[in-house]
Amino acid sequence: MTPLSEAGTAEEIEVSPVRPQGLLTRARKLVSERFGYALGDQIVFSLGNMAVAAFISRYCTPWEFGIYILTQRSIDLIQQLCSVFLWAPLMFNLPSLEKEKQRAYLGSIFVLQILALLFATLVLRGAAWWSTTPSRGMYYGVFAPLVVTAFGIIFREYTRRMYFAEIRMKEAFWTDVATNGLQVIAVCWLWRAHRLNVGTALSALSICAILVSFWWLINEWKTFDIEFSSVLPDLWKNLRLGKWFLGSNMVFTVSSQANPWLLGALMGGGGVGAYSICEQVVNIPRVALVSIQNIMAPMMARAYADGGRPALTKMVRRLDGILFGGAALFAAGVLLIGPQFAQLVYKHFPANGRMVLVVLALNLVVYASTMAQGYALTAIEHADFTFYAQLAGLVAQLAISVWLVHAFALPGAAGAMLIGSAVVLVVRQFFYTRELKAI
Repeated sequence: MTPLSEAGTAEEIEVSPVRPQGLLTRARKLVSERFGYALGDQIVFSLGNMAVAAFISRYCTPWEFGIYILTQRSIDLIQQLCSVFLWAPLMFNLPSLEKEKQRAYLGSIFVLQILALLFATLVLRGAAWWSTTPSRGMYYGVFAPLVVTAFGIIFREYTRRMYFAEIRMKEAFWTDVATNGLQVIAVCWLWRAHRLNVGTALSALSICAILVSFWWLINEWKTFDIEFSSVLPDLWKNLRLGKWFLGSNMVFTVSSQANPWLLGALMGGGGVGAYSICEQVVNIPRVALVSIQNIMAPMMARAYADGGRPALTKMVRRLDGILFGGAALFAAGVLLIGPQFAQLVYKHFPANGRMVLVVLALNLVVYASTMAQGYALTAIEHADFTFYAQLAGLVAQLAISVWLVHAFALPGAAGAMLIGSAVVLVVRQFFYTRELKAI
């Protein structure tokens, strides 16, 4: 992990004084320098996962495919916990430290990551033992293969996030190309050799991930110091931020999952399926938003560490315009070709689906409009305000969702989510303005 002074300062990224530029010019510069690789990384990552899942879906039994999906959900859960308590706090804490302390802090994160993975391995081993009885055979198929494979897969994700933390998106992109390319080739070979199943697929994914992780380890080992006396204090430092990240993630998960469960209760499975088609169409542009989120946290943290609140405010203003403009463009594309795309892919589009798309597209724009403010609040050590804003939005969404679904069916569910996002926008903007109004 290259020290921050070598990886580029916040002024080099975006906060240095520049001649007035239009939105298009600024967007082109950001895309060419950072966001292009960030977007490419997320596309490669998503396509690689999709390709492996497609192989197992097409060439294994439906039961095996279901088991594979459950293994991925188990890995996702472990990665989410690592993210909120290790990776995300790292991105915000690292830039504010002196160079030597950065090396020690990176070493602490490395040690904590290894310990977390060892603990996860023990938990998975216990889960596999619990599921050895015949009545729990399905769960044994999920947990047993992960005992020896999850470590390598999750450690590779850790190395990917380390590149994100230092905004080394070019390295992140090419190592993801290597990882996913090797994984797809390995799974394809297993299929050709008639040896493809859940266990062999996970082993292939893990081995390929470990190979690329060794590349990272060989090149980055000299850039951090392991000081065991610092590990516990650094863990507490991470937990202070991590508790708010965990809360925000839980609120976001409930907000995202509320509509399908509510529609299932009030309209049955047909309503859930129809809404999900519209939601999947609108979720396509979220790949771009996720790629921006991968780089936004370290950019905000560096801007604040190097230039204080003036630099942070300047970056928020620039990102606001790009995020709003990009989300509006994506929303227009969804409205223009969304129904045709849904018909092509799913062979069905709900009768009132266009109205659902309109509301969900507006929600996408609202969601993106103050995304930068949320990261800025975290950078100034107010992640709690972001949590409170999201909690307020969830309360508003749940309070009105039943009435809206009764009154307007599928568009009502989308409308409840839009109202919740609007509340998040207002509350988050209030906190942001209050904290930075003197700038």
